[in-house]
Amino acid sequence: MKFGLTRKDNNVPDVRTLRNSMDRLFDDFFSLSPMEFFDSEWLPAVDMYDDGKNIYIKADVAGIEDKDLNVTIQDNIMTISGQRNEEKKETRNRGCVISERRMGSFSRSVSIPDNVKQDSIKAELKNGVLTLTLPKDKPVKTSEIKIDVK
Repeated sequence: MKFGLTRKDNNVPDVRTLRNSMDRLFDDFFSLSPMEFFDSEWLPAVDMYDDGKNIYIKADVAGIEDKDLNVTIQDNIMTISGQRNEEKKETRNRGCVISERRMGSFSRSVSIPDNVKQDSIKAELKNGVLTLTLPKDKPVKTSEIKIDVK
């Protein structure tokens, strides 16, 4: 085992240089306009989980009022869409140093199972999180069917 000071060879990049290069690569990639990849200007993070009785969908929609949110279901696809509007404040003598918050419209869709009681879905917007509770009907029993291949 070697202890003490060692001389750094300036010709070999260290781990920090590699990490900084990778960070720049990802920063450059993710700073591209999301419109180039998606139909939305930004996408909220979504969690979906099932406790047996209900399916829960939580979406981070901070800064959006309930009047600016729209939730629809069509063909077992639930779509959450909305608009985050830019704050209109006087910024004449202020220079923007950094701007990371996404503004504009979004649309996020998730597939939901057939056994959801669509007329009993509840939605709550609290502290910037939209929580959807989707009650489930009794589970549909499925049976295995053997199909002969000829």
